[in-house]
Amino acid sequence: MVCCKQCQTEFKIAEEDFEFYKRVSPVFGEAKCDVPPPTRCPDCRQQRRLALNNEMYLYPGTCNLCNKRTMTEHPPHAAQPIYCRECWHSDAWDPRDYGRDFDFSQPFFDQLKELKRTCPAQALSIQGTNENSEYIHLAGFSKNSYLIMHADECENCYYGYGFKHVKNCVDGFYNIRSELCYDCVDVSKCYDLIGCQDCVNCSSSAFLRDCIGCLSCFLCTGLRNKQYCFENQQLTKDQYIARMQEVHTGSYDEYQQYKQKRRKLEQAHTFKDVMGHNYHESSGFQLYNCKNVQDSFDIDDVEEGKYLYQIVIGAKDVYDTYQYGNNLQQSYENSICGLNSYNLLFCHETHTCIDVIYGWYMEDCKHCFGCANMHHKEYCILNKQYSKEEYDQLVPKIIDHMQETGEWGEFLPLTHILHGYNRTTAQLYYPLTKKEATDQHIPWDDYENPPPDNTRVIDANRLPDTIDEIPDDILNWAISCTATGKLFKITSHELTFYRQQRIPIPRTCWEQRHIARFAQRNPRHLWDRTCAKCSKDIRTSYSPNRPEIVYCEECYLAEVY
Repeated sequence: MVCCKQCQTEFKIAEEDFEFYKRVSPVFGEAKCDVPPPTRCPDCRQQRRLALNNEMYLYPGTCNLCNKRTMTEHPPHAAQPIYCRECWHSDAWDPRDYGRDFDFSQPFFDQLKELKRTCPAQALSIQGTNENSEYIHLAGFSKNSYLIMHADECENCYYGYGFKHVKNCVDGFYNIRSELCYDCVDVSKCYDLIGCQDCVNCSSSAFLRDCIGCLSCFLCTGLRNKQYCFENQQLTKDQYIARMQEVHTGSYDEYQQYKQKRRKLEQAHTFKDVMGHNYHESSGFQLYNCKNVQDSFDIDDVEEGKYLYQIVIGAKDVYDTYQYGNNLQQSYENSICGLNSYNLLFCHETHTCIDVIYGWYMEDCKHCFGCANMHHKEYCILNKQYSKEEYDQLVPKIIDHMQETGEWGEFLPLTHILHGYNRTTAQLYYPLTKKEATDQHIPWDDYENPPPDNTRVIDANRLPDTIDEIPDDILNWAISCTATGKLFKITSHELTFYRQQRIPIPRTCWEQRHIARFAQRNPRHLWDRTCAKCSKDIRTSYSPNRPEIVYCEECYLAEVY
């Protein structure tokens, strides 16, 4: 057992972990630089990776090259030079112009942060071809979409996180290959759902939990291949239609009552210890098509990995990584990296790259060390160009220096993050108070965007109850969030969606709705407990003190089928 350097919790490093660290250790010429075992527990390592990510907060900005107005993840007081996407990828500038010699009298992390702050960054992290989707971040290949994050291949989508291959989905968290879904969490291959969670291949239904292959069902849990069920009771088609005529999802008050009823139904529902399917010799939660993946969460199509979070659409032989995937291979300690990348170590937002170490937003690069905001370059150190021979000689010397300073093998520390900790994803999973953060010299940010330029404001509590009562004039008002008091607006596309789907307009701002959906999901932690039916030992993300009834896989399958 090893004692965590940060929180003093004991954690285990398995024999296969040491084999992995040896396998990913880089070689420069004839010099092999061994990657040391971690000094922090998995949670503290994950916290560092999350703290680099501002996934939700956007600010108005100006491209420093063409002067075009653009949205950006960097607040105005950050003094980070930004380029719009077109300028950043153009030949009008060269990131090597910001290169510098390595200073062996200074810590490496200080030099890397200074480089990152100096070299122009892309205003938003956007990939691929996008159309009429200026307000998306960490997303790509989308059309007519607004405020979607960690999303790809989306059309007509709004206020979503983790949307993949979806159309006409609004206010969701992990909607995959689905269409016309609202207020849904972890749904896949679904159509026309409202207020559902953990559903696969379901359609024309509302307020379902843990259902598969269901059609025209309302307020149900744990159903398999059912139709015309209401509160888990089987009805005839005519009976179902009659009951549904009494349902008014367009009423805000009734909508909240339906959500409460679903939560009450869940108390008597049996849950499986590991949510997912087609996983072999794996542990974690929300695992799909996985083989030999351990202690991982929200994983799809991954083979051989450990301590992974939100890795989708293919990865192999990867440890300690947050977000992305898309054919990421043999890589360690990365955040938002992937897209046909190989041999990435300690990188953040690095795409289509090979043999990159300590890269900080890199695209289509090879053999780079400690570089930031670069694309289509190779054999660079701190953005300075070297020959292959010079690169192979200098990097081992830098690693020796980092071993002396205790930096080699560590991810970028919390003290060196660019955004305020409270503006990063780490605050969701590992919340800190402002005092806790500043006492540890972790950046904090109290800046708030100015409210909408609107002279008319209405408190959300004063809005009409039903969508039928909402006038077109609501588009000219700012709404005061019931949770935070922040002002937000309804767009014309939103209003059309709510009216067509018979859904009340929201009473809280987008950020609060995201936090509420996040709170519905299980924590990314595994506990030892026993199956509530056969007493078999299980590892699950349902803590022992939670009220849910949790079965092992065998007992669960016998219960629901």
